[in-house]
Formats: sequence, structure tokens, C-alpha cells
Amino acid sequence: MNPKAVVLTTALLLSATFVASAVTYIDATGENFTTAGGGILDISSVEVNNTATDLNFKINLTGNPVATDWGKYMIGISSTSGGDTAGNGWGRPISLAAGMNYWVGSWVDSGNGAELRNYTGSWGLQSATYAANPDSISITKDASSVTLNFNFAGLGLSSGSTFLFDVYTSGGGGSDGAVDALSNPSQSIANWGDSYNTASPFVNSYTITPVPEPTSFALLGLGGLLLARRVIDRK
Repeated sequence: MNPKAVVLTTALLLSATFVASAVTYIDATGENFTTAGGGILDISSVEVNNTATDLNFKINLTGNPVATDWGKYMIGISSTSGGDTAGNGWGRPISLAAGMNYWVGSWVDSGNGAELRNYTGSWGLQSATYAANPDSISITKDASSVTLNFNFAGLGLSSGSTFLFDVYTSGGGGSDGAVDALSNPSQSIANWGDSYNTASPFVNSYTITPVPEPTSFALLGLGGLLLARRVIDRK
């Protein structure tokens, strides 16, 4: 191999951000009770991956959340025992039979925003894009998706941990239910205020894949650079 190519390849590796391969969860489309929003509440798939510190959820939609921005995008997570089996962090008629420990609620209007709430017998705010944010929660959107990212350690998770989850879409009303639920290929509710419970077999799971820490990877890359230098010196 050309010594210069070795140096270039190693440098590119050093600049890379290691992430686990995304797991894509497919949802049926067109199964919502309403077409309001032109598809912004209709989930087509969700891509989940992780870095050494963060979880990333890319919620793909059949509509455009930039052009029409009143939708709400939410994740219910069961990561430990003792979660809420009857509700969620926003008080909407949505629940997770396994017991919801964490609730990620987001909106794509008013400049975008997201919250991470935790359940310890009652629901409390843990992180928010507009306030204290120890979990570094963030939200972005494009013409066909909404992406949520946050640290997973604050959810009681670590490398190798497996958790249960579901992703929901809903309207702007505080009592609106799950217009679409990722884990259910059929219609989730019949009217805006109907209740929805994610129960087996309609629940997803994800295992956090071990990823090299940036410092370890940097040391590996440095070793590669030194090796490349030795190859060049011998020329």
C-alpha cells in the first residue's frame, strides 16, 4: 500500500465518529384514523443507533414536519423495573404495559424542543432543551423525519443494556392520544382522545452496542500513524 495512502486512511479513521449500526424498525403506513397534517403523524420507520454515550432515534414520516409543524413525537422507555403502567410524563392517554420509566416528549413548532421525564412514583422533569439539560437531549428535523438524541447513562443504561420502547405521534392537544404507534402495524386509536397501551407482542427492544471510547480509538489511531511514519521512513 502507498505510504501516503496509509497516512491518509489513518487520518480519516481518526476523524470518524464511531456509532453502532442502526437498527431500523418498520411501521405500516396509512393506518392512522386521521389524515390531518398530510402524513406528519404517520410513522414509516424509526432508526435507532448509539455512540459510546448517546442514543439516537430518527423517526421517519410520510409527511413533512417542516412544512406542517404541529405534530408531537414521543418515546416511551422501559429500562428498569417499577415503571408507570398506566400513564406517561405528559399525562396523555398513552401507556406501556411493561412499565414506563422514561418519557421523551418533543415538538417541532416554536423553534423545536424536547423533554426527558422520569418516573419515580410520580413524573418529574429530568432534562429539557429549554432548561437544565444534563442528558444533552436535542431535536432536529428535515422534510421527512424528526431526530431525537440524548445520553443514555441518565436512563440507567450502559453498554450492553437492553430496554423496551415504543415511539408515538400525536396532535397538539394535551389530551390527544397515540395517533400512530411504531410497534403496532394496525390502527392504534379511533379518535383523538382515545387511550393506547403498548403491550406484548407490540413492543420493541434495543440493545446498546459496545462502541470504543473516543480516547481508546485515538490511541489506536495514533499507533496507526506511528506505524505509517515508520513505513515512510524506510522508503
